[in-house]
Amino acid sequence: MASQVKRPGPKAETFTQRLFRKSFKDPLVPIGCLLTGGVLGGGLYTLYTGQAGLSQKFMRARILAQGVTVVVLCTGTVLMGNEAMKGGPRETLEQKMLRERMEDRQHKQAAAAVAAAAAATKAS
Repeated sequence: MASQVKRPGPKAETFTQRLFRKSFKDPLVPIGCLLTGGVLGGGLYTLYTGQAGLSQKFMRARILAQGVTVVVLCTGTVLMGNEAMKGGPRETLEQKMLRERMEDRQHKQAAAAVAAAAAATKAS
């Protein structure tokens, strides 16, 4: 069984960093979520205060806002999928592992060459 070298992975991003990154990538989804939540809150408040007719209008507006948010989310997903397909075939895990092994060998050979050159200059 081949030994496995543990490589330090990319730094994990926090929840807020991920939220901001994804919000900048597709800003209409968080806007739609906030709009839906605001309309829902308004509808519940009017229901609590006894304004049933206005509450009903708020709930209809909430359904509309929620539908628009889902449509925007689906559209963004499809567009990102199409964008990913333009990049060509993706690298398989096996190809990635082979590439990393080759890079490791190249780094080791380069380090050995540098060490040999340093030893040769010390000897002279």
